[in-house]
Amino acid sequence: MSSAGQIIHQRRSLLACDGRTSIPAERFYRMLARVMPRVELDVARRPMPWDAIPWEPAIHCGLFVHRVEGIEPGLYALARDPRKLQLLSKSMHAHFAWEAPPGCPDDLPLFVLERGDARSLATQVSCRQEIAGEGAFSLGMLAEYQASLVAHGPSFYRRLFWEAGAIGQVLYLEAEASGVRSTGVGCFFDDPVHQVFGFSDLAFQSLYHFTVGGPVDDPRLTTLPAYGARVKARQRGMDLP
Repeated sequence: MSSAGQIIHQRRSLLACDGRTSIPAERFYRMLARVMPRVELDVARRPMPWDAIPWEPAIHCGLFVHRVEGIEPGLYALARDPRKLQLLSKSMHAHFAWEAPPGCPDDLPLFVLERGDARSLATQVSCRQEIAGEGAFSLGMLAEYQASLVAHGPSFYRRLFWEAGAIGQVLYLEAEASGVRSTGVGCFFDDPVHQVFGFSDLAFQSLYHFTVGGPVDDPRLTTLPAYGARVKARQRGMDLP
């Protein structure tokens, strides 16, 4: 098993997905479990990094699942705050199934919305970027938008992005630990995403997208050891600016 330090240092953003690599359902569920800010009962607090976010979870995930072994492709939803499940379901299309996928842990609020090949759909809503459809899965981070800004003021908008960023960083490391890679997808069409999931008002807003899959290396790029010069300088008792 790799150490946390090794995973953090080797973490890289993928530039393209191979369109073939799949991941086992167990790893898929583990990745999603890591983005859940549960309270750890033995210490009565949230696990890292969620202990650094003082507000209640306001970002949920709408997933496009493509290549997860033992799980049917299609649209899925993860309610990061199970208490918001009813709010989330009422805001989406009425015909969605809301069924637990096979083998899903009982404490992971992940649900099948609609079964089917979602590769083209994921690509289209992500500015036609193939990485969204050629990976194992991709997702949109769906924020509780209007109610959050009414309750906390306009400045809370950036805090929603902080929370989305933390989700992305956790997924980066979990993907690396699972033998695949990931990247944020900054370009997407938010209105079509809302149409896909059935949002018709400002209750929810798609803030950021993300994809996970088998990486294709770009031979034009060179990877050097992270912080190599600084580490060696410190070992020699030198200080670099």
